[in-house]
Amino acid sequence: MTTLMYHGITSKDFKSPPDREVGAELYDVSAENFRAQMRWLKGSGQKFILTFDDGEMNNYEVAFPIIKEMGFNASFFIIVKRIGENGYMGWKELKSLAEAGMTVGSHGLTHEVLTNLKDSQVIEELKASKNCLEMNLGIPINAFSLPRGFCNDKIIQWAYELGYKYIFISEKPKGSKSVCTPRIAVKANWSLKRFQQALEGHVPKGEGIADAFKNTAKFVLRESGYNFLRRILIYIIK
Repeated sequence: MTTLMYHGITSKDFKSPPDREVGAELYDVSAENFRAQMRWLKGSGQKFILTFDDGEMNNYEVAFPIIKEMGFNASFFIIVKRIGENGYMGWKELKSLAEAGMTVGSHGLTHEVLTNLKDSQVIEELKASKNCLEMNLGIPINAFSLPRGFCNDKIIQWAYELGYKYIFISEKPKGSKSVCTPRIAVKANWSLKRFQQALEGHVPKGEGIADAFKNTAKFVLRESGYNFLRRILIYIIK
């Protein structure tokens, strides 16, 4: 089953929050493109999972109505420290998602890259975010999405030990032996044809080379190298 990863779903009325991480706009899908993608999925017979990272308000105001219209379910992974901040969902919106049958999961307490933190800080990110969401929403929080895709087997195992049942990541690290679900990151500049190719497992040659280079930087040069490449990609797209 294919798992799709979205971030911002933007429209003229609902933009992305200010002061996001470097390169976040690379994954801002327009409302028009998102609707076209959902219509294609509805008629395709494909089996898929929809996930949204970060908890932006546009997920609720723009994406959620389209998801309901199509009769789909989705998982929304929330950065707990950003709940209610400018451009992010508050408790009212999160409760509405849960009541509608959507899954609410954790995307960490602060969205820090977990591999940069001390062990005690990693555990706090995993545990405190889960506890806060459960206390305020009154539901079990069983799913966790790793912030920015940086992880290792130790972090994944801690997540399971702390009560998460489902772990999602952008791409599973090479050599990892842990059970986790990789996702296809839907990009802002994708045409509907490119979206269809992704669901069929096809990656254009040039894009595949660029992704391989980016992922190497991600796991070799770490966060600074990854951010540098994102800046280059933004420049190329513009």
